[in-house]
Amino acid sequence: MRKRSARGTINRESVVDAALAIADRAGFEAVTMRAIAAKVGATPMALYAYFADKNALYAGMRERIFFVHVGAASIPRETWQSMLEGIARGLYGIMHEHPNWAPVMAHHSGPASSGLGFIDESLRLLLKDGFGVEDALRAYWCAMSFAVGSALCEQIVMGAGDGSVKFLARLKELPARAPGRYANLASAVGQLDGWQWDGAFAFGIRSLLTGIEAQRAQPGESQPDRRPRAPGASSGRRTSRR
Repeated sequence: MRKRSARGTINRESVVDAALAIADRAGFEAVTMRAIAAKVGATPMALYAYFADKNALYAGMRERIFFVHVGAASIPRETWQSMLEGIARGLYGIMHEHPNWAPVMAHHSGPASSGLGFIDESLRLLLKDGFGVEDALRAYWCAMSFAVGSALCEQIVMGAGDGSVKFLARLKELPARAPGRYANLASAVGQLDGWQWDGAFAFGIRSLLTGIEAQRAQPGESQPDRRPRAPGASSGRRTSRR
């Protein structure tokens, strides 16, 4: 039987850390008040002094992920590029190392204040550098989407653990398994040694940020007119009549 924790040793952070550890080990569905209580050595009812319900607990877990594990305090804020790259790397790293936390981050328990802080500070830097509001929001969400999508793609294609090593090993078997087919892929893979997915992510996020800056710098390009038209209104194009 698990020994009860001494009074005063349980707090919000220890409860959240226990919940994240359970999710890490057994998945999001395994996070229950009973399981957390057993891990911290308390009764389930004792946890309600810190979290009124499971939604509040999930919100606390998300806040902990963003602030501690993504690293809200350590992300460089000199430029919008450094800010977006830092957040994207943090998100990718979390989803790469703790795939079972993904449902926590996507839970509808409301936005974490650290997450809102990321958005607010990123917008400040983007607007300061001359971005319009819409383009600033697009830039932010492009970077975040790339980070999350890269991690999910890695999990789907490579699998967990040392999936990239196994995937590369299978590709190197192509000449023997499918002789005469996939010649370009087989040739390319044969020249790779220890290829890692995180290198592809680093290349991708920097290319994305460079592309955002280049797209903004294109002269003479105007945004499409999104103003709503009244029913039956003209599109503004003139047709000649003969």
